[in-house]
Amino acid sequence: MKIKKPDYQNSILNVSNTFLHHYGINTKYNGVPLLEDALTKDINHIVYILLDGLGSNIIKHHLSNEDYLKKYMKSEITSVFPPTTVAATDTVLSALPPISSGYLGWVQYFYNEDVNAIVFQNKDFYDVGRTLKTNLRDTYLSFTPITEQIHQKNNNIKTEIFFPSFIEGGSDSFAEEIDKVLLTTHNTDQSFSYLYWIEPDLTQHKKGIHSDETHQMIKSLNKDFTQLCEHITDDTLVVVIADHGLIDVTEIPLFKYEDITSLFLRPPSIEPRATNFFIKEGKEDLFKARFQSYFQEDYLLYTKEELLSSGLLGEGNQHDMIDSFLGQFIAIAITDKMFTLNTNSTYKAHHAGLSEGEMMVPLIIYKK
Repeated sequence: MKIKKPDYQNSILNVSNTFLHHYGINTKYNGVPLLEDALTKDINHIVYILLDGLGSNIIKHHLSNEDYLKKYMKSEITSVFPPTTVAATDTVLSALPPISSGYLGWVQYFYNEDVNAIVFQNKDFYDVGRTLKTNLRDTYLSFTPITEQIHQKNNNIKTEIFFPSFIEGGSDSFAEEIDKVLLTTHNTDQSFSYLYWIEPDLTQHKKGIHSDETHQMIKSLNKDFTQLCEHITDDTLVVVIADHGLIDVTEIPLFKYEDITSLFLRPPSIEPRATNFFIKEGKEDLFKARFQSYFQEDYLLYTKEELLSSGLLGEGNQHDMIDSFLGQFIAIAITDKMFTLNTNSTYKAHHAGLSEGEMMVPLIIYKK
């Protein structure tokens, strides 16, 4: 399996920064030249779409050259590390890399609250009955979304974010999100709209990347995207990316390895394919030796210091909680293996490792 690391000169980070530059906002990160060229002066409306889990490998496998999502895929770019929804979508919305946003993965350990929290749900990952009184994102991980940055700089630009129904007022389908954004582009002078949709990630997790169900989902998304393209105004630019891709996986029941788990200071966090370990003091060498004896073929084991100096999390001002989020070690998957961190569900496909399938995503650009 080919290892692919993020390229922070040609990534989803750079797409968001391209839009900020277009609206006169200076940033420390480069844009994407291909997208810069598409942002001509006659563009009054930008529709920025993120389809969760729509990796380049998925498009190539399930769509023909005439399907719009493949036909208008102008290039491939990388995700960020970890290539996973929490880290990547917040990179897209903040225009900051994970090292600066502080968003690393599905589960992060918050020292002040002593909780391994599901970041997007504000719940305890290991104690599902525990109620968290503090809104962790607002308290520790807040940022100004690109939509607000754009509107603050250009108050004549109508900016909107469209989410699924897990957000109050959200949509029940991708098609519904498209209907809403078309109302905006047809009834305002200038607009910038961000659309996030939860598929095909959910289907791939449950059914695998090559399943019939995934195929039908990709075809459905392509149909909706085609409808959008056919109904936009001539002064609208549509850009589609993904937060990450997925690969089919084989699960490893980590907690059955009691000679390793006995060394844990607290349960692991971040992701099953980018797994963060807090180890009891003085047991670091023993943990490393035991971990490598079992998993060195499937995972690269980094110390915290090695990870922070590697550039995998990007370059920029380090968020003041990064150090407390990370334990002494992080293990990053390089084969199809993933750790089972709880018994609540099983997965056919997953992400957050360093395979090409997880890291490479499309840059789709459409204008009439």
